[in-house]
Amino acid sequence: MLQTSKSEFLEVILDDHASRAITQNGIEITIDRHKCIYSMYDPKGCKKCLQICPVRVYATRPIEKRDFSIPPRERIDPTIWVILPTWADWCNGCGACVEECPKDAITVQFGEELIAP
Repeated sequence: MLQTSKSEFLEVILDDHASRAITQNGIEITIDRHKCIYSMYDPKGCKKCLQICPVRVYATRPIEKRDFSIPPRERIDPTIWVILPTWADWCNGCGACVEECPKDAITVQFGEELIAP
């Protein structure tokens, strides 16, 4: 599975291993999907990066996009969600998300500086 979204400011890439954002201003944020324990429906699932980021770099979405061509009664509510660094170009390089992540799933390349667990 490979999904990409690109604008003039950044490219967001989601694959089987990671969600990643690469910006035009030299910031790259990677979330290892094998380590991240985020869960939209599990109250014990981690949401620490969403809560700690002062500039709200992260967003969530279902891993599978909804198919609205299917009649409403036949649609299945998505249950697998992921965290994406959707607004990586807003990152200020504070490293709070890296420090707060209990599974060491986040790395931030902030220009020349690598912020990693």
